[in-house]
Amino acid sequence: MADETFTDPLAEQYYHQSVTELETGQSADAVLLKAAACELKDDRTDIMQSAFYYLAAAHFLESRDRAKAAHAYHSAGQQLHRLQQFTQAARAFSNAGKVAEEVARSGPPGPDQHRLQHLAVRAYSRANHSFAEAGELDASEAEYLNERNARVAWAQMQGKHPLALLTWKATSNFGTSIPRWTAWIAGTLIVFSLSYELFFRLHWLEPMGNTTPSEWIPLWSGFYYAINVTSSLALVEYQPVHPICQAVVMLNVIVGYLFLGIGIGIVGRMVKTHG
Repeated sequence: MADETFTDPLAEQYYHQSVTELETGQSADAVLLKAAACELKDDRTDIMQSAFYYLAAAHFLESRDRAKAAHAYHSAGQQLHRLQQFTQAARAFSNAGKVAEEVARSGPPGPDQHRLQHLAVRAYSRANHSFAEAGELDASEAEYLNERNARVAWAQMQGKHPLALLTWKATSNFGTSIPRWTAWIAGTLIVFSLSYELFFRLHWLEPMGNTTPSEWIPLWSGFYYAINVTSSLALVEYQPVHPICQAVVMLNVIVGYLFLGIGIGIVGRMVKTHG
């Protein structure tokens, strides 16, 4: 993470100036204090000095104090974003997330671990938005996924069970994968189709009212019934009469709405990201 490409000679000057100070015995804390002092000023030159002092300190600290390095990367990203250097800011935020998450995973459970994982969540989120501002949409989506996975890990570290996030991940990779969503729909339809086929044979599905229903065609009619219930079209000629069958139909309706919501989310994200 230590290789930097500079487009501004002044930025390169500040970065190497900070590296020289670190190599000649000045502590990383002293460099961070200088960066923090410059951060409080509004002049572009001071903000740039702050950004690249933070960045140099982060690189230096990666092999010495990775928790501090993560915070330094995050601070560098904030200052680079103030300079509207969105790609560099995004990379700094991304590095902050990666380092913070690695330290959190390898460290002992406790408040420090939770704080570092929360930093990773925030850093990935900022990286996502910064890449989007730079027009780098593929990189933005990668950071979005990093953020969501970091959120799951953060919740688990706190002893929580993020079932909604895990379900969202399993069914559509957090609203980014149409193939995964489609596969889940297909699998769900197969399960419910076979269930309705069984229910018909057990006489748990009976004709509605005084109607004369169409002939039940093995497998096909069960699939047709599942499609109708999942999509809430209700174009069916059989009604559930057994409590178990009724419960399965209700579950099928709920699952159908969940898949519809996920599908709308996927389309909305595609329009937002690529539209």
